[in-house]
Amino acid sequence: MTQIILSSNQIHRLHHTFFVPKGEIKASLLIVHGMSEHSGRYADFAQFLANHGILVATYDQLGHGQTVKDKYELGFFDDKHPVQTLCKDVVIMADKLKEIAPNVPHFLLGHSMGSFIVRTVLTHHSMRFCGAILMGTADSFGAIARTSLLTLGLLNKIAAKQSNEKIGWLVNQYLLNQLQSPISTSPFAWLAENPDAISRFEQDKLCGFCFSNNGFWTLFGLMQRACNPDWYANMPSNYPILLISGKDDAVGNMGQDIHKLHDKLIKAGKNVRVQLYPNMRHEPLHEKQNQRVYQDILHWIINKSA
Repeated sequence: MTQIILSSNQIHRLHHTFFVPKGEIKASLLIVHGMSEHSGRYADFAQFLANHGILVATYDQLGHGQTVKDKYELGFFDDKHPVQTLCKDVVIMADKLKEIAPNVPHFLLGHSMGSFIVRTVLTHHSMRFCGAILMGTADSFGAIARTSLLTLGLLNKIAAKQSNEKIGWLVNQYLLNQLQSPISTSPFAWLAENPDAISRFEQDKLCGFCFSNNGFWTLFGLMQRACNPDWYANMPSNYPILLISGKDDAVGNMGQDIHKLHDKLIKAGKNVRVQLYPNMRHEPLHEKQNQRVYQDILHWIINKSA
């Protein structure tokens, strides 16, 4: 299915793909990808779900994939209100899914940076969805992060589009240093234990690019909102949430953040399930045992659609 979908910034067309089941549509899922990657990396997973009756939409966010007009836009979101723009784009895409299948349950999946966007969206729009899947998420925003947000805010005013290689290197080193097992020489080894997945990521020209000052400022702003203790306050009690992560995911503090987030959500009365996969890192969908992850997500969606 092809149609023009304009970003809420009224400038960019959101590159997107709908994966439509051949038979009955049982539910829909909108996938919000992570930092420095693109929606094409979710095509295999999306097609698997479509083969089992789930209508899926993927799209490239601003500053990513084929939504950018040229390579110089990679890692840059929006001049004025990037967090709000990214969240509005989620709602725009969700509304398109509802136009295609108005009478089925609708779900959200956010990976990594996408999980922070989804959490921010749920703050005000949880009733649009029957549940959410947070993959590769975190639940920490400490003093260093708060200081970085202030600094990046200043840099965003001075040189928004300038690539910030220093912060990119520091983030990668921090994540690499958390890994317990021997790792490859790749700066992206924290993404997966599967060497083939790392190789594909490194060879993809639309992956692994460094964020601009604007990009990092936006990312830290999303994290601040997503890690706010009140982000789930407006969600209905018993709201279904699936937390997914590799047990060796450095972004989620090697599984610790997932347990922290689970406990907070349970205390707030949410319906939470945790899937922590041993011998997997940040991207369970790209590990060698990814079919197990595919099946677990499918079963959760079907179960919550009943």
